[in-house]
Amino acid sequence: MDRDDIKRILYITIGLTVVSIFILTYFGKNVFTWPGIKLLSTIFSGIVIFWMFYFKYGWKYPILKLIVYKENFNGTWFGEYYSKDFDTDREYRGQISLVIRQSFININVTSYTEKYLAYSYAETLLCDKERKKDQLVYLYSQDEMNPTKESTRKGTTELIFVSELEFKKLFGPFWTNTNSKGKLTVKKISNKHLTSFGHAKKKYESI
Repeated sequence: MDRDDIKRILYITIGLTVVSIFILTYFGKNVFTWPGIKLLSTIFSGIVIFWMFYFKYGWKYPILKLIVYKENFNGTWFGEYYSKDFDTDREYRGQISLVIRQSFININVTSYTEKYLAYSYAETLLCDKERKKDQLVYLYSQDEMNPTKESTRKGTTELIFVSELEFKKLFGPFWTNTNSKGKLTVKKISNKHLTSFGHAKKKYESI
């Protein structure tokens, strides 16, 4: 949640409070008396409950999300990646699944390939409202799926969000600390979190 989101939430809360006081005054309620204070307390509680609902569920709905815009990336994404190791000049291609878990405040990414499993540990959502551009940037740590091998690499991924007619897509470059660079493109295949490469691939092939 960035500074603009906080300001918007604050302005909306103040606006609702002022409108509520105006309505109470219009109908002859003195907000400085005990009954008026009790009514104001009820209204404040209602505003708090509204924001609790909004942060938990409301931000995901098409109309309500316009109150404080945040794109919903929750679910499973599947696609392809390409990378090149600049130390050996070897190139790699394959399929990849991203499982994104997101709340209004937090987001994390788990990626699966046939050989590797990676977890994000620092994430940022960037929203350029003027250009209508959403970007997901995260740092990740990657491990071998083979328990007999001990190799961990760290990297950075920068993904741009595109909403097309049939699918939502994420695409962009990534870098690792082993002098390799690549790019990946994935599309959203499910709102559920499919926590294995095999399940995600099966779902992708069935679409």
